[in-house]
Amino acid sequence: MKRIYFLAATLLFFLLPAAAQGLRHSVCIVEPEYSETDKSFMADYSLYMARAGMRSASRALAAYKNEGTFGSGVVIEQGGRKYVLTNLHVVGYAEKATVVFQLHEKTVRYEHCVVTGTASTDLAAIALPAECEMIALPVYGGAIDEDLSIVAAGFPGLGDKPSWQLTRGFVSNARVDVGENERASRIIQHTASIDPGSSGGPLLFKNAEGKYEILGINTWKAFYREGVGLAIGKEDVQAFTTTLGKSTAVTHNELEPLRKLSGEDWLYVFRNLPDSTQQNIKEADWHLPFDPALRTLAVRDNLVVNKGKGAKKFEHSASHVVTDMENTNHFYLIYDNYLGMNQVAGIQLGHDWLGFITTGVQVTALIAEAEASGTQAINAGPMFGVYLGAQVPIQVGKFILAPRINQSASAGPFFNGDAFNTKVAIATDTRIGLDWRIPSKSKSSEFVIGLHYDMNWLWNSGTLAIQPLKTNIGAFGLNQYLQHGVGLTLGVAW
Repeated sequence: MKRIYFLAATLLFFLLPAAAQGLRHSVCIVEPEYSETDKSFMADYSLYMARAGMRSASRALAAYKNEGTFGSGVVIEQGGRKYVLTNLHVVGYAEKATVVFQLHEKTVRYEHCVVTGTASTDLAAIALPAECEMIALPVYGGAIDEDLSIVAAGFPGLGDKPSWQLTRGFVSNARVDVGENERASRIIQHTASIDPGSSGGPLLFKNAEGKYEILGINTWKAFYREGVGLAIGKEDVQAFTTTLGKSTAVTHNELEPLRKLSGEDWLYVFRNLPDSTQQNIKEADWHLPFDPALRTLAVRDNLVVNKGKGAKKFEHSASHVVTDMENTNHFYLIYDNYLGMNQVAGIQLGHDWLGFITTGVQVTALIAEAEASGTQAINAGPMFGVYLGAQVPIQVGKFILAPRINQSASAGPFFNGDAFNTKVAIATDTRIGLDWRIPSKSKSSEFVIGLHYDMNWLWNSGTLAIQPLKTNIGAFGLNQYLQHGVGLTLGVAW
């Protein structure tokens, strides 16, 4: 429900006459029970859902895991058995709850009561023990008209503890239109003050005999408006209560896929979804805080099944070949050291075809030590060329490692020795290496760091002191040189 926030209201309220205090035998505090394992699970996901930008859901999970979480409820009777009717978001993911009645003369507690039914209309029922002597209230049978006098009862927080509260008001809108996504068939707007902790408490009508009947269950407060409480109407209450006794205890089996993933692994799945899908999940309405996380896994499964995306793409801890990469451009700075003074530095500008094939152009500068007539001289020159290569992108955590092999061919003027005699040099390079691709925060580009081994063949008419191998080719008047060494690649892909 858009812009409707969980029971935020003013602390001011009006008490009803003492005769109404008999409602304490019908209205109770509901405290969901969670194991330490459940609390740890919620804390883990609360952290990573916050990092995914789902802060409201994260705060709700954090509230569930805290000690002292509570809401309100009201006793009803169905099929000869008594239940506490409350909101689903009050019990959350608990399978059992403690129900507390604060009577004037004593406090009555029923621990480990089973949550025996839930509904998508944000309703839940908790089975009371057979010996429970609390008073069940009936559901209102009349028409709900605007200006009908009503009473709200519950246990909102006062100093972080539940405190009994009765407030009066009237129905200000008998049927609220809150949008197409709302699952309740009828929502009642009223002016009785409700506060955090009133969730699950009853909205009541006092009949001509002075007895109270349930019009609805207080569920929301319009935070941005004064005196606007919202309750799930009697129609949904009646439809839900008729199902009680026909089902077993609630087990929340839908959470099992999340329990198999750590919060960090779930976040990795979420961040591998398309950006537009991530935004849709964050903006969608939810009833329970794990709903966005479950929707994330549902979208992932749909992509894997219907669009042929490999499931391993979404596995944070698994290393796998990435088969769904897009075409990208790249700009690299390269440097090679041939185990001596001879070195190559240059730039490469090219394109990655679906992550596997690389092509492009390059400009390099070779600096080589010359040897002529027993003297040492420096030979240098620019080399212009093209390259073709192949690589295998492997996803490892958040990064991609790409083993690769490139073959280049280049040529250019070469200045020999101190006399700067211009010669033409031709070279081919075979580079075998490993690139580490690191995604940027925006995911629109990647930083690339790589190491490689380079084997270079050079043909030149001059005489160079290149090791470890030199072969003369007299027929062509050229000297052939073989040199090898290690190199570094730095760059960006986008």
